Amino acid sequence: MKLFRQGSSGREVRDIQSRLVTAGFLDRDCEEIEKELFGPLTDSALRAFQQQRGVIADGIVGPETWRSLVEASRAIGSRFLYLTEPPFRGDDVAELQRRLNALGFYSGKEDGIFDDDTTLAVEQFQRNLGIPVDGIVGTKTVEALLRLSRVTKQGSVASVRETEKGLPAGGIRGRRIMVDAGHCFPPDPGEVGPGGLKESEVAEHIAVRLSRILVEKHGAVVIMSRRPGESVSEKERASRANEQGVELVLSIHLNASQDPKARGSSSFYFARGHYRSPYGYRLSNHLQDELVERLHTPDCRAHGTAFPLLRETSMPVVIVEPAFITNPEEEKLLADDSFIEKTAMAIAEASAKYFEGIKSKAEG
Repeated sequence: MKLFRQGSSGREVRDIQSRLVTAGFLDRDCEEIEKELFGPLTDSALRAFQQQRGVIADGIVGPETWRSLVEASRAIGSRFLYLTEPPFRGDDVAELQRRLNALGFYSGKEDGIFDDDTTLAVEQFQRNLGIPVDGIVGTKTVEALLRLSRVTKQGSVASVRETEKGLPAGGIRGRRIMVDAGHCFPPDPGEVGPGGLKESEVAEHIAVRLSRILVEKHGAVVIMSRRPGESVSEKERASRANEQGVELVLSIHLNASQDPKARGSSSFYFARGHYRSPYGYRLSNHLQDELVERLHTPDCRAHGTAFPLLRETSMPVVIVEPAFITNPEEEKLLADDSFIEKTAMAIAEASAKYFEGIKSKAEG
């Protein structure tokens, strides 16, 4: 598709702007909309939208950003929803899941993907309300859902239901773990440090060392998301994880900031609306504890978000960012083999605690 960025103009730009307005990122009275001009206000709104949706915040509307804009413009009731292949995706599906979970009908994690769990929840809801049970979210189902939701307290049964199933226990030996080295150079180096160090290179070094530790020390079964030097999209990484039937994905990235003084370690797990993955929350907090203790780095905390890799996978996934490659001091550390070793050890030990069923400090 044609790429749109600052300086572009025309009806397509106006469409992009209208979707940013609907998503709440651009003022509908913005003068750039009337002119159909992709100016600095549209650029700023788009970057904020991309950052929230977990898309590369480059200010460019390409295929991935366009899909996210389309998904964000979907409102519940704007179309009929039902189980199909490929599945319906969008914020309307996420809103449906949120409302069903709040009413006590388990629809799975609120990922915006209309899957089997969502279909079963819709059918249970229809059966409970005396609506024809067809698994199709049409006018009557939407009306009943909105009517009941007005008197329902905010919350989600999904996290509770998944916790009741039991978090992993019994140890890490024999567990199938996918290790994902973020980005790939060429063509995607990720972030680049002031000294020229590439995020893709560091992520690959950490991933290789982590894999060896998981196999040799812990007896885990490790599957790499890609071969060295292979360029793989985030969607393909998620597909490979789902197809391989792994129990956990550890995705290695590095943080970046316009402030060269920004430093520290952070981790990300899936969360959306009132849903928070209990699995990702536990592991990401174990990761933070291990990274901070072993690397003596500031704790930038564990964050719940809906990045594509977290959303598109059927198993727990965490994204680990042990340091800021844009910080000159941390960039030097990332080029040091001993620091890579400590980072890999921290991630491996956190994973072992997770599979042993140990609660993180954040859980009390």
